[in-house]
Amino acid sequence: MFDSHKPTIDLVLPGLLNLPVDELDVEALANSTPALHKLLRYADRVNNTDSDFDAVLIKRLGLKQAALPYAHAFNPDNNSQQLLFRFIHLKADINNAIVFPVEIDGHKFDLLINDLKEFFKVDCDIKTLPDNSGLMTLFNTQAITETPHYLSALGKKVTHYLDHSNTNLQWLKLFNEMQMFLYQHEINQQRQLKGQPLINSLWCWGADSYKAEKLENTRWFSNDSHCQKMGDLYCGNSATLEDINKSAINSNAIIVDLSILKFLKGQNDINIQQAVESAEQNYLAPLMHSKKHNIVVHTTGDFNLHYKPSMAWKWWKKARTFSDLSV
Repeated sequence: MFDSHKPTIDLVLPGLLNLPVDELDVEALANSTPALHKLLRYADRVNNTDSDFDAVLIKRLGLKQAALPYAHAFNPDNNSQQLLFRFIHLKADINNAIVFPVEIDGHKFDLLINDLKEFFKVDCDIKTLPDNSGLMTLFNTQAITETPHYLSALGKKVTHYLDHSNTNLQWLKLFNEMQMFLYQHEINQQRQLKGQPLINSLWCWGADSYKAEKLENTRWFSNDSHCQKMGDLYCGNSATLEDINKSAINSNAIIVDLSILKFLKGQNDINIQQAVESAEQNYLAPLMHSKKHNIVVHTTGDFNLHYKPSMAWKWWKKARTFSDLSV
């Protein structure tokens, strides 16, 4: 289907098909994002079964594993058991457990990290990472694997992942002790008085193995610190989304933009209109204008968008907006 002599851009844009249309000025958005709406109009819709962005990246990287080695990417010189974590509110009952985000300011986050590190210094070392995440290096415990990225877990039932980790008795013991420590911490006492959700658990991910795979002749772009580390690991380097507009891309490329997903998960400071318009300015407009690439938009929704420049010759195709994405 694609032009074989053109490089392919794999644009990982989770949440694109889940925009809150009732919160958008759809007509104004169509005027401010012509490149995006050109994609919506002319690209082929191809059925998709990858429901989270990790699955998309794993398939694109050609890996034979269930999750990505984020911890190794942040600390590649350490061969110990490592994982990433975020503080969460875990709402659990007999049948379900659901991950909810917690808001915590920088000072209290640092306090919680330092206290956790000191209390469990015999079991692990803990370092602060960007985006209110942490890196945990385990001394005597096997790390859990095959858990999804924090953003993918937010708002979802995760009972099956917790059940899987329960087979690792050393980890289960340490994890339960950490949960008890968090529950009793003074920060949670303050949160309880204010009626805020308790920081009662950790979401841990990224402990999976790296087997020295490399992508040749592929550039990687993202503004997410975790995804940037994936680019450094598999492609040798990564750049920001803003860099796309500053240089010609003459090879295959992977672009990971999590801004819409972060908004949908309540993790982004900008509004959804700004997020979509930033995507237009940073990479969609220059890529569509260059006409040098095949483009696959990985939506993590029901379908992906496959586009090649010659598709724009089909002038008879009806213009589409986000209001009729389901049509």
